[in-house]
Amino acid sequence: MTAREKKFLIGGGTTAILIIGYYLVTTYTPGLSDTGTSVEIKRRTLLQHREIVSQEGIYRSRAEQYRQRLQQMTALLLPGDNPSIAGAELQKILKDMADRSGVEINRRTIQREQKLQGGIVKISVNIETNCEPDQLVQFLAAVENYEKRLVVDELMINAFRIQRRYQARPNLTVSGYIRVPEPKPETRSAG
Repeated sequence: MTAREKKFLIGGGTTAILIIGYYLVTTYTPGLSDTGTSVEIKRRTLLQHREIVSQEGIYRSRAEQYRQRLQQMTALLLPGDNPSIAGAELQKILKDMADRSGVEINRRTIQREQKLQGGIVKISVNIETNCEPDQLVQFLAAVENYEKRLVVDELMINAFRIQRRYQARPNLTVSGYIRVPEPKPETRSAG
């Protein structure tokens, strides 16, 4: 091999090594080859954040609407935060409604309370009545139109024939709702 061929091979080998080294360095070193894409990703993220910030007023108005709606729904709950007191109050309310509509209550039983989500407790009272159909309709209308949220969960009507006329003996389960405070977690002292 001549000296000229040796120089040509050394120069070509060096160039090939430099090209391969450049591709290896740019491929395996983060941040060198993807600076353009990194800037583009950051620009898109910045635009998304800017869009979210521009919608702040919409989210504030929605939050205010939800607060007002929550207050309206809370106003429909029975007063108090004790299930046994609320059950007694519900019995009194149902007794007053029954007296106004002419329904005779034979038996009242407070059912076991049910805990729902959000600190809401469902209070139910089962009542056994004796009445005419039109009196029952008046009583159910009074329950439905009461200022607080009352729900007839169950209605079972038994009819008996007594001296050429039918006597209705409805059995109803009426429920109301209260809000109870969330129990605070107990903190244990060290020692």
